[in-house]
Amino acid sequence: MKLFLTLVNNATIYAPMTQLSESLLLLLKPKNTLLLFLFVFSSFSGFSQKRKYDHQKFTKEIQKLQEEMIVDISKANETLRFLDNKYKDFHNAEINYRLTIKKIKFFSAYGDYARVKFEINKAKRFQFFFKVKKQDKLYLDLYSAVYESLGQNYDLLIKRANKILLESDKSDKYLLLQCRLVLANSYSEKGDFEQATHEIDEAKILVGKMSAPYSFQVANSAGQVYFFNNKVNKAIKEFQFAKELSRINKWKYAEQYANASLGEIYLYTNQLELAKPYFDMVLKNEKSTELRDLFQVYGCLEHYYDLKNNMDSSYYYSIRRNEIDDLLENLRSENLVFELEKDFQTESNQYLLEEERGKNQQLRLILILILMSIVIIISVSYLFIRQKSDSNKVLQLQKEEIDEKNKEISNSLAMKESLLKEIHHRVKNNLQVISSILNLQSRNVHDPEALRIIEEGKERIRAIALIHNQLHLNNDSACVEMGAYLNKLISQMRESFSSYNKVIEVKVNVEEIDLAIDYAVPVGLIMCELLSNSYKHAFTNRKKGLIEIELKNNPEKKLNYELLVKDNGVGYKGKTDFLEQSSTGVEIVSAFIQQLDAQYSYINDGGGFGLFIQFAIDERHSKLN
Repeated sequence: MKLFLTLVNNATIYAPMTQLSESLLLLLKPKNTLLLFLFVFSSFSGFSQKRKYDHQKFTKEIQKLQEEMIVDISKANETLRFLDNKYKDFHNAEINYRLTIKKIKFFSAYGDYARVKFEINKAKRFQFFFKVKKQDKLYLDLYSAVYESLGQNYDLLIKRANKILLESDKSDKYLLLQCRLVLANSYSEKGDFEQATHEIDEAKILVGKMSAPYSFQVANSAGQVYFFNNKVNKAIKEFQFAKELSRINKWKYAEQYANASLGEIYLYTNQLELAKPYFDMVLKNEKSTELRDLFQVYGCLEHYYDLKNNMDSSYYYSIRRNEIDDLLENLRSENLVFELEKDFQTESNQYLLEEERGKNQQLRLILILILMSIVIIISVSYLFIRQKSDSNKVLQLQKEEIDEKNKEISNSLAMKESLLKEIHHRVKNNLQVISSILNLQSRNVHDPEALRIIEEGKERIRAIALIHNQLHLNNDSACVEMGAYLNKLISQMRESFSSYNKVIEVKVNVEEIDLAIDYAVPVGLIMCELLSNSYKHAFTNRKKGLIEIELKNNPEKKLNYELLVKDNGVGYKGKTDFLEQSSTGVEIVSAFIQQLDAQYSYINDGGGFGLFIQFAIDERHSKLN
């Protein structure tokens, strides 16, 4: 091929027209033409060879990797690296597509959503290199649906998971099982525990024909569903089964996860003496424990010692939990994504080249004949082509400069987004440290009024920290999705007032609304204060109560955002206007109503008390801007 190109270049660029004729005659002699054909054909044939692989063996390796992701995530990480190195020289798009699907599942387990997003996009681009089987495509559809919902839109996730369940090949038990577990988790998060239990039962039927790691996975999912449905005994039974399964099969990391889960259940059902031994077992074998499980256990121990009024130990485990959080955050570094992007561009170019070579192998000889004919035409139109070529070079240089600037702008925006998420993460951690310090200081305070003030301060700090945590987890680091935030805030408040020994039901009706932090903080703190007020004062001499919360967007009104917090308690019987009281909480509510430039009214009809607030958002803080 080099001989052919040299002769063409000499004939068309450097040689005079008389020499061109001689070169063409030399090329067109029968003997030289035959040699040229044989040389070029052998060159193309050599390049077009692809390394073959044992498809059945690769499938078994993938199945083994699936099981390791359930019982030993560290070993799964090693296996992923091994398979990457083993098959990287094959340049086979199907192999890399299936490995990428498993990477999506792997990084989801670590909560590395930046890497999950990268791997999803990478898998989608692999689909351009070969015809993906329908069953393999369904895996990507399921994992994409889980990522895109991110715990916010469970209705859409349920719809998509059910669709995948119907379209899936019934012989693929693994995909069917993952769909059932996704549905069980989604229904549980929505509070539809009857349907969640149904999905767990279906999963148990499926797993009866599968290997032990999948039984461990189903048992853990079942335990979580039963626990959130207040079926504590059933939850404990499932986690104990998971632990026994781990012990029999010598899955150390899986056994530590089961210990952490059992300890957490006993802790949050106030069986402290039963919880502590499980946490001790985890701490005794920290080297055989995943970072995510250590993070869970440290958080539980912080709460355990807080309940025991051992503030030194509580503060110690708070610091340890933050250290693990930082380690996990380092593992989720987005810098790795940019490096992998560069590698992927090179790899994708290789796939395209291999694909083109495979398609055109039979046309090479015909192409050479056409090129020879073109040489004659090029020699006649040389001056025109040279001029055109110079113009194209100038345009190409300009295009490359524009592409380089666009790339710099994109990298700059991505870096700023990453830094903003890191800021929210650090703010959240610092607020948690402040809360822990307040815990530590409160042990030396014996004045009930001072202790009450400290506790209220801690609740406000946690409400603000929760906002920064949401901003850190969201795709959009500038806005908070209020539905998810308020549900977490209510759950947090419910735990804080669990010592009141009252059954308070909180009904939430919140539309899918995104608010900038300048609005989310006031709304969150208003909610915090009003909920706290209802818990403390609305249900005096009563064991049960109901609190209703609504947040809606009514675009037909000038003050289109409407917030309602109402309880069915004893009502407000003070002589002064509610917002004119001298308490700190009421002053905070009044101040933030003024900050929102909102209007308000009371609901005090003898069947409880409520506050109705209406406000609008400056266009500069809208989601569209």
